[in-house]
Amino acid sequence: MLANFEIEGSTALKYEGRHIDLHNNFDFIDYNYISTHQVLKITLAKSLGDWVDKTEYSKLTLIHYNVFFLNISYDNKEFQFPHDDKALADISFFPSSDRGINDRVTCQANPDKDDDIIYMFQSDHYIRVGCDKIELITEL
Repeated sequence: MLANFEIEGSTALKYEGRHIDLHNNFDFIDYNYISTHQVLKITLAKSLGDWVDKTEYSKLTLIHYNVFFLNISYDNKEFQFPHDDKALADISFFPSSDRGINDRVTCQANPDKDDDIIYMFQSDHYIRVGCDKIELITEL
């Protein structure tokens, strides 16, 4: 897997020398999987909290190319804590050989060739993706 960003401390990305705090400053908006193109897009938007710097990006899109593995865990019938579904708890590159483990992180900034990426939410749901390339697109 190739990525145009690094993971910092399992809650942030480093992109073009900039620290992007996903856990505190962004909310998960949606995902869109286009099966005919094997592309997954994950969209995050700047949180509305007063703690978020005014110069923070307004929107982030993570585009996953040539998706060959996708596992989306979502089981929330009662929807008691809706904010937990949009709050990212952790993000991690993780060995594809351990696809049964979806609630742990590794301390690696860059992916290894056969890694997946896992997005874990405060609600304990997750999105796990195996792909060839991930591209972060930012909007001010």
